[in-house]
Amino acid sequence: MLGKPRRPTVCYPMHIEGPCELWGYHFPDTNYYNIVALSRPETAPGAPVPSLLGNFLTDVSQSPGNGIYGYRDSDGKVIFHDHLGRKCDLEPVCLKMDIFSRNTGILESDTMLRKGAVIIGCGSVGSLVALELARAGVGRFFLIDMDVMRYHNICRHQCGIHDVGKFKTTALRERILQINPSALVKTSNRPIQSVPLAEIEPFCDKDTVMVGCADNREGDFYAAQLLAKPNGMAFISIGCWERAFAGEIFYCLPDGMPDYSDFMASITPASRRVEANTHLYMGEVGSFEPGISADINFVTTIGVKMILDLLNRDNPAYTCRLLDSLTQYTLICNTDKTAIGGDMAEIFSYPLQVTRSIEVDYAPQDSTSSDNQENVNF
Repeated sequence: MLGKPRRPTVCYPMHIEGPCELWGYHFPDTNYYNIVALSRPETAPGAPVPSLLGNFLTDVSQSPGNGIYGYRDSDGKVIFHDHLGRKCDLEPVCLKMDIFSRNTGILESDTMLRKGAVIIGCGSVGSLVALELARAGVGRFFLIDMDVMRYHNICRHQCGIHDVGKFKTTALRERILQINPSALVKTSNRPIQSVPLAEIEPFCDKDTVMVGCADNREGDFYAAQLLAKPNGMAFISIGCWERAFAGEIFYCLPDGMPDYSDFMASITPASRRVEANTHLYMGEVGSFEPGISADINFVTTIGVKMILDLLNRDNPAYTCRLLDSLTQYTLICNTDKTAIGGDMAEIFSYPLQVTRSIEVDYAPQDSTSSDNQENVNF
Protein backbone atom coordinates (compact mmCIF):
# COMPACT_ATOMS: atom_id res chain seq x y z
CA MET A 1 0.00 0.00 0.00
CA LEU A 2 1.38 3.36 -1.05
CA GLY A 3 1.66 6.07 1.57
CA LYS A 4 0.58 9.65 1.19
CA PRO A 5 2.63 11.78 -1.21
CA ARG A 6 5.40 13.63 0.59
CA ARG A 7 4.63 17.25 1.33
CA PRO A 8 6.75 19.51 -0.92
CA THR A 9 9.69 21.23 0.77
CA VAL A 10 11.58 24.21 -0.66
CA CYS A 11 15.10 25.13 0.44
CA TYR A 12 15.80 28.70 -0.66
CA PRO A 13 18.24 31.58 0.00
CA MET A 14 16.81 33.62 2.87
CA HIS A 15 17.65 36.92 1.13
CA ILE A 16 15.39 36.07 -1.84
CA GLU A 17 13.50 38.90 -3.56
CA GLY A 18 11.51 38.92 -6.78
CA PRO A 19 11.20 38.86 -9.60
CA CYS A 20 13.71 36.13 -10.29
CA GLU A 21 14.05 32.64 -11.64
CA LEU A 22 14.56 29.66 -9.36
CA TRP A 23 17.33 27.30 -10.45
CA GLY A 24 18.28 24.13 -8.65
CA TYR A 25 17.37 20.49 -8.17
CA HIS A 26 14.13 18.61 -7.50
CA PHE A 27 14.24 15.13 -6.01
CA PRO A 28 10.86 13.45 -6.68
CA ASP A 29 11.33 10.65 -4.15
CA THR A 30 11.62 13.18 -1.30
CA ASN A 31 9.68 15.98 -3.06
CA TYR A 32 12.49 18.33 -2.04
CA TYR A 33 13.34 21.46 -4.04
CA ASN A 34 16.88 22.76 -3.52
CA ILE A 35 17.21 26.27 -4.96
CA VAL A 36 20.88 27.08 -5.56
CA ALA A 37 20.69 30.12 -7.86
CA LEU A 38 18.30 32.96 -8.68
CA SER A 39 19.34 33.20 -12.33
CA ARG A 40 20.73 30.74 -14.84
CA PRO A 41 24.07 29.61 -13.34
CA GLU A 42 27.19 28.74 -15.27
CA THR A 43 27.84 25.02 -15.09
CA ALA A 44 31.25 23.48 -15.59
CA PRO A 45 31.44 20.43 -17.90
CA GLY A 46 30.69 17.26 -15.97
CA ALA A 47 29.10 19.06 -13.02
CA PRO A 48 25.44 18.42 -12.08
CA VAL A 49 23.23 20.64 -14.22
CA PRO A 50 20.56 22.59 -12.30
CA SER A 51 17.06 22.94 -13.74
CA LEU A 52 14.69 25.88 -13.91
CA LEU A 53 12.33 25.02 -11.05
CA GLY A 54 10.02 28.01 -11.29
CA ASN A 55 9.84 31.70 -10.39
CA PHE A 56 9.76 34.04 -7.42
CA LEU A 57 7.16 36.75 -8.01
CA THR A 58 6.72 40.31 -6.83
CA ASP A 59 2.94 40.01 -7.03
CA VAL A 60 0.99 36.86 -6.24
CA SER A 61 -1.56 37.85 -8.89
CA GLN A 62 1.07 37.29 -11.58
CA SER A 63 0.88 34.12 -13.60
CA PRO A 64 3.13 31.58 -11.87
CA GLY A 65 3.83 29.62 -15.06
CA ASN A 66 5.12 26.09 -14.69
CA GLY A 67 6.91 24.64 -11.69
CA ILE A 68 7.02 26.01 -8.17
CA TYR A 69 6.41 29.67 -7.42
CA GLY A 70 7.01 31.88 -4.43
CA TYR A 71 6.28 35.41 -3.22
CA ARG A 72 6.26 37.54 -0.09
CA ASP A 73 2.89 38.20 1.51
CA SER A 74 1.75 41.55 2.92
CA ASP A 75 3.80 40.93 6.06
CA GLY A 76 6.95 40.14 4.08
CA LYS A 77 6.72 36.43 4.82
CA VAL A 78 7.94 34.05 2.10
CA ILE A 79 5.33 31.66 0.69
CA PHE A 80 5.93 28.85 -1.81
CA HIS A 81 3.51 26.63 -3.74
CA ASP A 82 4.27 23.68 -5.97
CA HIS A 83 2.92 23.24 -9.51
CA LEU A 84 -0.32 21.76 -8.10
CA GLY A 85 -0.88 24.79 -5.90
CA ARG A 86 0.01 22.97 -2.68
CA LYS A 87 1.67 25.09 -0.02
CA CYS A 88 5.28 24.05 0.59
CA ASP A 89 7.25 23.58 3.76
CA LEU A 90 10.11 26.06 3.89
CA GLU A 91 13.79 25.75 4.73
CA PRO A 92 15.47 29.15 4.38
CA VAL A 93 19.23 28.86 4.20
CA CYS A 94 22.13 31.24 4.81
CA LEU A 95 25.35 29.73 3.53
CA LYS A 96 27.53 30.99 6.35
CA MET A 97 25.08 30.08 9.09
CA ASP A 98 23.90 26.75 7.74
CA ILE A 99 26.82 25.19 5.87
CA PHE A 100 29.28 25.86 8.67
CA SER A 101 26.88 25.76 11.63
CA ARG A 102 28.40 22.51 12.95
CA ASN A 103 31.79 24.26 13.22
CA THR A 104 30.46 26.95 15.57
CA GLY A 105 32.43 27.14 18.79
CA ILE A 106 35.34 25.30 17.17
CA LEU A 107 36.05 27.27 14.01
CA GLU A 108 34.35 30.65 13.68
CA SER A 109 32.90 31.22 10.21
CA ASP A 110 33.59 34.95 10.01
CA THR A 111 37.25 34.31 10.73
CA MET A 112 37.67 31.24 8.52
CA LEU A 113 36.02 32.76 5.46
CA ARG A 114 38.81 35.37 5.41
CA LYS A 115 41.49 32.68 5.54
CA GLY A 116 43.15 31.28 2.44
CA ALA A 117 45.30 28.44 1.16
CA VAL A 118 47.70 28.21 -1.77
CA ILE A 119 47.82 24.49 -2.57
CA ILE A 120 50.72 23.32 -4.73
CA GLY A 121 49.81 19.93 -6.12
CA CYS A 122 46.19 18.80 -6.38
CA GLY A 123 46.61 15.04 -6.33
CA SER A 124 45.65 12.59 -3.59
CA VAL A 125 47.13 14.78 -0.84
CA GLY A 126 46.27 18.22 -2.18
CA SER A 127 42.69 17.31 -3.07
CA LEU A 128 41.95 16.11 0.47
CA VAL A 129 43.62 19.20 1.96
CA ALA A 130 41.51 21.50 -0.22
CA LEU A 131 38.16 19.88 0.54
CA GLU A 132 38.79 19.57 4.27
CA LEU A 133 39.76 23.25 4.42
CA ALA A 134 36.62 24.13 2.46
CA ARG A 135 34.53 22.19 4.99
CA ALA A 136 36.31 24.05 7.78
CA GLY A 137 35.15 27.34 6.23
CA VAL A 138 38.29 28.57 4.48
CA GLY A 139 37.05 31.04 1.89
CA ARG A 140 39.99 31.62 -0.50
CA PHE A 141 41.94 29.07 -2.55
CA PHE A 142 44.67 29.17 -5.18
CA LEU A 143 45.09 25.69 -6.74
CA ILE A 144 48.28 24.91 -8.66
CA ASP A 145 48.82 21.71 -10.66
CA MET A 146 49.52 20.92 -14.30
CA ASP A 147 48.23 17.32 -14.28
CA VAL A 148 45.06 15.95 -15.85
CA MET A 149 42.69 13.68 -13.93
CA ARG A 150 42.94 10.07 -15.17
CA TYR A 151 41.35 6.75 -14.30
CA HIS A 152 44.29 5.52 -12.24
CA ASN A 153 43.88 8.57 -9.97
CA ILE A 154 40.31 7.71 -8.93
CA CYS A 155 41.15 5.20 -6.19
CA ARG A 156 43.10 7.84 -4.23
CA HIS A 157 41.77 11.22 -5.38
CA GLN A 158 38.81 13.13 -3.95
CA CYS A 159 37.38 13.62 -7.45
CA GLY A 160 35.80 10.85 -9.49
CA ILE A 161 35.05 9.25 -12.84
CA HIS A 162 33.11 12.24 -14.18
CA ASP A 163 36.24 14.37 -13.69
CA VAL A 164 38.54 12.23 -15.85
CA GLY A 165 40.03 14.40 -18.59
CA LYS A 166 39.80 17.65 -16.65
CA PHE A 167 42.73 19.46 -15.13
CA LYS A 168 42.90 18.40 -11.49
CA THR A 169 42.64 22.06 -10.54
CA THR A 170 39.37 22.41 -12.46
CA ALA A 171 37.84 19.27 -10.95
CA LEU A 172 38.88 20.30 -7.46
CA ARG A 173 37.58 23.83 -7.91
CA GLU A 174 34.15 22.41 -8.76
CA ARG A 175 34.18 20.24 -5.62
CA ILE A 176 35.12 23.19 -3.42
CA LEU A 177 32.28 25.26 -4.87
CA GLN A 178 29.85 22.44 -4.17
CA ILE A 179 30.76 22.86 -0.50
CA ASN A 180 30.86 26.66 -0.47
CA PRO A 181 29.51 28.35 -3.62
CA SER A 182 30.74 31.75 -2.40
CA ALA A 183 34.38 30.65 -2.06
CA LEU A 184 37.02 32.42 -4.14
CA VAL A 185 38.90 29.72 -6.08
CA LYS A 186 41.65 30.57 -8.55
CA THR A 187 43.59 27.96 -10.53
CA SER A 188 46.85 27.72 -12.46
CA ASN A 189 47.84 24.75 -14.62
CA ARG A 190 51.60 25.13 -14.50
CA PRO A 191 54.50 24.54 -12.09
CA ILE A 192 54.60 26.89 -9.11
CA GLN A 193 57.83 28.44 -10.42
CA SER A 194 56.01 29.47 -13.63
CA VAL A 195 52.94 31.04 -12.05
CA PRO A 196 53.03 34.81 -12.73
CA LEU A 197 53.56 36.76 -9.54
CA ALA A 198 50.66 39.03 -10.47
CA GLU A 199 48.34 36.01 -10.19
CA ILE A 200 49.57 34.60 -6.91
CA GLU A 201 50.55 37.72 -4.96
CA PRO A 202 46.93 38.63 -4.04
CA PHE A 203 46.92 35.39 -2.01
CA CYS A 204 50.26 36.02 -0.33
CA ASP A 205 49.36 37.39 3.10
CA LYS A 206 49.50 36.34 6.73
CA ASP A 207 45.92 35.00 6.60
CA THR A 208 46.91 32.45 3.96
CA VAL A 209 48.97 29.28 4.33
CA MET A 210 51.25 27.92 1.60
CA VAL A 211 50.77 24.14 1.30
CA GLY A 212 53.28 21.99 -0.58
CA CYS A 213 51.74 18.75 -1.86
CA ALA A 214 53.58 18.54 -5.17
CA ASP A 215 55.94 15.94 -6.65
CA ASN A 216 59.27 17.67 -6.04
CA ARG A 217 61.11 19.49 -3.30
CA GLU A 218 62.21 22.24 -5.68
CA GLY A 219 58.64 23.46 -5.87
CA ASP A 220 58.34 23.39 -2.09
CA PHE A 221 61.59 25.33 -1.74
CA TYR A 222 60.48 28.00 -4.20
CA ALA A 223 57.10 28.37 -2.49
CA ALA A 224 58.52 28.44 1.03
CA GLN A 225 61.52 30.69 0.53
CA LEU A 226 60.52 33.02 -2.31
CA LEU A 227 56.79 33.38 -1.70
CA ALA A 228 55.74 32.40 1.81
CA LYS A 229 58.59 33.74 3.92
CA PRO A 230 58.86 37.23 2.32
CA ASN A 231 55.09 37.69 2.62
CA GLY A 232 54.72 36.62 6.25
CA MET A 233 52.97 33.35 5.40
CA ALA A 234 53.10 30.03 7.20
CA PHE A 235 54.35 27.13 5.07
CA ILE A 236 53.68 23.41 5.37
CA SER A 237 54.75 20.43 3.26
CA ILE A 238 52.85 17.12 3.37
CA GLY A 239 53.88 13.93 1.65
CA CYS A 240 53.96 10.13 1.90
CA TRP A 241 56.79 7.65 1.69
CA GLU A 242 56.88 4.57 -0.53
CA ARG A 243 53.52 2.75 -0.63
CA ALA A 244 52.35 5.32 1.94
CA PHE A 245 53.53 3.06 4.78
CA ALA A 246 54.51 6.35 6.44
CA GLY A 247 54.51 10.05 5.75
CA GLU A 248 56.14 13.30 6.76
CA ILE A 249 55.03 16.82 7.53
CA PHE A 250 57.29 19.87 7.79
CA TYR A 251 56.05 23.34 8.69
CA CYS A 252 57.58 26.72 9.43
CA LEU A 253 56.45 30.20 10.34
CA PRO A 254 57.86 33.23 8.50
CA ASP A 255 60.29 34.04 11.31
CA GLY A 256 61.53 32.77 14.63
CA MET A 257 62.24 29.18 13.58
CA PRO A 258 64.31 27.21 11.04
CA ASP A 259 62.88 27.51 7.53
CA TYR A 260 62.70 25.20 4.54
CA SER A 261 66.28 25.97 3.49
CA ASP A 262 67.44 24.71 6.90
CA PHE A 263 65.34 21.60 6.44
CA MET A 264 66.81 21.02 2.97
CA ALA A 265 70.31 21.33 4.39
CA SER A 266 69.45 18.67 6.95
CA ILE A 267 68.62 16.00 4.38
CA THR A 268 72.14 15.76 2.95
CA PRO A 269 73.91 12.36 2.87
CA ALA A 270 75.33 13.17 6.31
CA SER A 271 71.81 12.86 7.69
CA ARG A 272 71.77 9.11 7.41
CA ARG A 273 68.28 8.41 8.71
CA VAL A 274 66.71 11.17 6.64
CA GLU A 275 68.51 9.89 3.55
CA ALA A 276 67.18 6.42 4.22
CA ASN A 277 63.73 7.91 4.72
CA THR A 278 63.84 9.51 1.29
CA HIS A 279 60.63 11.33 0.46
CA LEU A 280 59.77 8.91 -2.34
CA TYR A 281 56.29 10.33 -2.78
CA MET A 282 57.99 13.51 -3.96
CA GLY A 283 59.67 11.53 -6.75
CA GLU A 284 63.30 12.04 -5.75
CA VAL A 285 64.81 8.54 -5.99
CA GLY A 286 63.69 4.97 -6.39
CA SER A 287 60.58 3.53 -7.95
CA PHE A 288 57.35 4.69 -6.40
CA GLU A 289 54.59 2.23 -5.54
CA PRO A 290 51.35 4.08 -4.77
CA GLY A 291 49.75 3.68 -1.38
CA ILE A 292 46.09 3.13 -0.68
CA SER A 293 43.78 6.04 0.00
CA ALA A 294 43.23 5.17 3.67
CA ASP A 295 46.98 5.42 4.37
CA ILE A 296 47.46 8.62 2.38
CA ASN A 297 44.45 10.20 4.07
CA PHE A 298 45.69 9.40 7.58
CA VAL A 299 48.90 11.33 6.99
CA THR A 300 47.08 14.14 5.20
CA THR A 301 44.41 14.56 7.89
CA ILE A 302 47.10 15.24 10.48
CA GLY A 303 48.50 17.84 8.09
CA VAL A 304 45.07 19.45 7.74
CA LYS A 305 44.76 19.81 11.52
CA MET A 306 48.16 21.48 11.58
CA ILE A 307 47.06 23.86 8.80
CA LEU A 308 44.03 24.91 10.83
CA ASP A 309 46.35 25.64 13.74
CA LEU A 310 48.62 27.69 11.48
CA LEU A 311 45.72 29.69 10.06
CA ASN A 312 44.46 30.50 13.55
CA ARG A 313 47.82 31.01 15.24
CA ASP A 314 47.03 34.68 16.02
CA ASN A 315 43.44 34.06 17.13
CA PRO A 316 43.26 34.17 20.96
CA ALA A 317 39.83 32.49 20.94
CA TYR A 318 41.14 29.44 19.07
CA THR A 319 42.34 26.31 20.86
CA CYS A 320 45.43 24.88 19.17
CA ARG A 321 45.16 21.16 18.44
CA LEU A 322 48.56 19.89 17.35
CA LEU A 323 51.26 22.52 16.95
CA ASP A 324 51.79 22.84 20.71
CA SER A 325 52.59 19.13 20.89
CA LEU A 326 54.42 18.39 17.62
CA THR A 327 57.78 19.57 16.34
CA GLN A 328 58.48 21.13 12.95
CA TYR A 329 59.22 17.79 11.33
CA THR A 330 56.73 15.05 12.09
CA LEU A 331 56.74 11.45 10.89
CA ILE A 332 53.49 9.49 10.75
CA CYS A 333 53.49 5.70 10.58
CA ASN A 334 50.64 3.79 8.96
CA THR A 335 52.21 0.38 9.49
CA ASP A 336 55.47 -1.00 10.90
CA LYS A 337 55.18 -4.16 8.79
CA THR A 338 58.28 -4.65 6.64
CA ALA A 339 56.19 -6.48 4.05
CA ILE A 340 54.72 -3.06 3.17
CA GLY A 341 57.34 -0.54 4.21
CA GLY A 342 60.52 -2.55 3.78
CA ASP A 343 63.37 -2.31 6.27
CA MET A 344 62.59 1.34 7.04
CA ALA A 345 59.30 0.32 8.64
CA GLU A 346 61.36 -0.98 11.55
CA ILE A 347 62.23 2.57 12.68
CA PHE A 348 58.69 2.84 14.05
CA SER A 349 57.80 1.24 17.37
CA TYR A 350 54.16 0.60 16.53
CA PRO A 351 51.59 1.28 13.79
CA LEU A 352 49.91 4.71 13.78
CA GLN A 353 52.89 6.22 15.59
CA VAL A 354 53.26 10.01 15.33
CA THR A 355 56.69 11.32 16.29
CA ARG A 356 57.04 14.21 18.74
CA SER A 357 60.79 14.52 19.18
CA ILE A 358 62.45 15.33 15.84
CA GLU A 359 64.06 18.77 15.88
CA VAL A 360 65.23 20.79 12.88
CA ASP A 361 68.19 23.08 13.61
CA TYR A 362 69.37 26.13 11.75
CA ALA A 363 71.80 25.16 9.00
CA PRO A 364 75.42 26.30 9.17
CA GLN A 365 76.05 29.32 6.98
CA ASP A 366 78.21 27.11 4.77
CA SER A 367 76.02 24.02 4.53
CA THR A 368 78.53 22.33 2.21
CA SER A 369 81.40 22.54 4.70
CA SER A 370 83.42 19.45 5.57
CA ASP A 371 81.78 19.38 8.97
CA ASN A 372 78.64 17.84 7.39
CA GLN A 373 76.71 18.76 10.49
CA GLU A 374 73.58 16.68 10.96
CA ASN A 375 70.78 19.14 11.57
CA VAL A 376 67.86 16.82 12.13
CA ASN A 377 68.07 15.48 15.68
CA PHE A 378 66.11 12.35 16.60
